[in-house]
Amino acid sequence: KLILLDSLLQELLQMNVGIPPVVLKASRTHTATLIFLHGLGDTGMGWAGALNSIKPDFLKVICPTAPMVPVTLNGGASMPAWYDIRSLDENDSNREDMDGVNWAVEFVHDLVKGEEKHGLGPDRVIIGGFSQGGAVALRAALKFPTPLAGCVSLSCYLPGNQEDYSGLVEDKLDTPVFQAHGDQDGVVSYKRGQLTAEVMDTLVKDHKFITYPGMMHEATMEELDDVKTWMQQKLS
Repeated sequence: KLILLDSLLQELLQMNVGIPPVVLKASRTHTATLIFLHGLGDTGMGWAGALNSIKPDFLKVICPTAPMVPVTLNGGASMPAWYDIRSLDENDSNREDMDGVNWAVEFVHDLVKGEEKHGLGPDRVIIGGFSQGGAVALRAALKFPTPLAGCVSLSCYLPGNQEDYSGLVEDKLDTPVFQAHGDQDGVVSYKRGQLTAEVMDTLVKDHKFITYPGMMHEATMEELDDVKTWMQQKLS
């Protein structure tokens, strides 16, 4: 049965049918929502288990799956991606397809606005993501017109040229940001995480950057526990 389900999922992915997001419902009265975006080549299922283990009982979690996109870095093969990544060269100004990034940002903004029908304003919604998903979440937080409850950005970076962010906000944003990175990350370098943190410090009032010694391009239980504590503080 599992093989059948897996092959069906692969067919759906190949057809680029929008896979519905994984939704973890609040186990008591729903008073806040986390929208979390996976990394390149993953699906919403990839993060659902880990987030389910740390979510407070009042929190609903939405884990959407990215559309199938031809990824240059992957030899042009299609895979779930929020945008095309053309290169890993951190000096290449065209590393990320910014049209794709901006599409993904609008997608996240629409999900945030969608929570209004459940009686939750943006100030009760946290957005977040890992790697490519975290990059989208950071930009989405910076571009949302009103303060969000928070942004959780794991092992990620600000997409596009860092210089372009200096004029993005007039005043420092009220949306709090939790940023974390492993110092042994071989995919998104720790240096890029540090540079992102320096830029974020100039853009938001409440920015927390945590380094995990020995952590690679992954999530650890220690990091997830820190995310849990931070979310509870911001939503209490």
